[in-house]
Amino acid sequence: MANRIVPTLQEILYRLSGAATDASLKAPMSENPGRFPVVVRPETRAFLEAQAAYLGGSIAGVAGAILDGVAMSTQGKDGAVSSLRSVSERFSILLKEHELSTPAAVEALTDIGFSLADFSSAEAIQLKLSSTILRKVAERFHVEYDWLAGKSDHVFRPETGSWYKASAHAADQLNFAKKNSTRVELAICKTAKADLSITDDDLSDEKLPHFLPVLIRTNDLPGGEVLETFHVWEEGRWSYWRCREHIKLVIHFAQRLGIHVTGRTLTQNEYGLLTNGQVIPATILRRNSRVTWYPDDYVIPNSPVSKAAHEWSAIASGEDYQSTFAHFNALLQGASR
Repeated sequence: MANRIVPTLQEILYRLSGAATDASLKAPMSENPGRFPVVVRPETRAFLEAQAAYLGGSIAGVAGAILDGVAMSTQGKDGAVSSLRSVSERFSILLKEHELSTPAAVEALTDIGFSLADFSSAEAIQLKLSSTILRKVAERFHVEYDWLAGKSDHVFRPETGSWYKASAHAADQLNFAKKNSTRVELAICKTAKADLSITDDDLSDEKLPHFLPVLIRTNDLPGGEVLETFHVWEEGRWSYWRCREHIKLVIHFAQRLGIHVTGRTLTQNEYGLLTNGQVIPATILRRNSRVTWYPDDYVIPNSPVSKAAHEWSAIASGEDYQSTFAHFNALLQGASR
C-alpha cells in the first residue's frame, strides 16, 4: 500500500489560494461522502477533499494538519523554530509547484550554491537558506523575497514598466531570454469573457478586456527534467489604444525573434490570483498551458487570419514608433551574428 502524505500547514495555507481551492468550488457535492470523524459542512468537505487530492494525502491528514497548526500557533509553541520551518517549507512549496524533483532542484540551483547535501534533511535546508540565498532564489523564480522569508503572504508582484511605454525594454528582456534559455514563450493571458473586439475604453472596469503578459523561460536540466520559470508582467487593457499598440509591438518583436507567442484563457479566479500576486505563477500556468487564441494574428499583415490589420498597418507605417522599430532591428541584427 502506498504511503499517504500528511501535508504541512504551510502547504495547506498556500493551497488555500491555489488551484485546488478553485477545483473545490467547481466540484459537485458527493451524495455518499463516506465516513469522516468530524462533522463539517458539505462545502468544507469538498474543500478538504480537493486539498487532499492535490497534496497526495488523506482528508483526515489535511484536517489534522490544519487543527494541529491552529493549536500550535494559538498556544505560541515553537515560535523561533516554527518561523524557521516556515521559510524552508515555502522554499519546498516553490520547488513542488515548479514540479522539480530533489536532483533537478540541485541541478537548477547549483550556480547559486546548492548541493545534494543541502537537501539531506529539513535542518540542512534551514541552515542553507540565508537571506542572500533566499534573494537569489526569489530572483530565479520571480517571486517576492518577503514571501520566501515568511514576512508577507504576497507571493509576487507583476513587474511594472515591463512593456507598457517600454517596448524597447520588453524587447531587451525577450532578447536576453532567447540567448539564455532553451525555449522561450510569451503568453498573453486573459479571461473567457475578455472580448478583444471592444475598443471603447470608457466602459466600467469589469466590462473592459484586460490581459496579462507572462514571459516563460524553459531550460533543460542534465537529468532530463526542465526548469520552467514564469515572469509576470504588468496588466494591460486591450480596449485602450495605447496599451493595445504597445503590446502589439512586443508581440511583433517576439515573433521576429523566433519566440513562440501564445494566448491562454484563464478562469476569473485564476486570473485574479495572478494579477494580485496571490499565487506562485507556476501553480496556475504549468497546469493551464493549452493555447486557446493567437495574439500574433493581430500583427500579421496581409494574411487570411489577420485581425484589425488596418491598425497594425498604421502602427508599422506611422512616425510614432520608428525609434522602437529601429531598436528592434538593431537587436535582431545582433542576434543573427
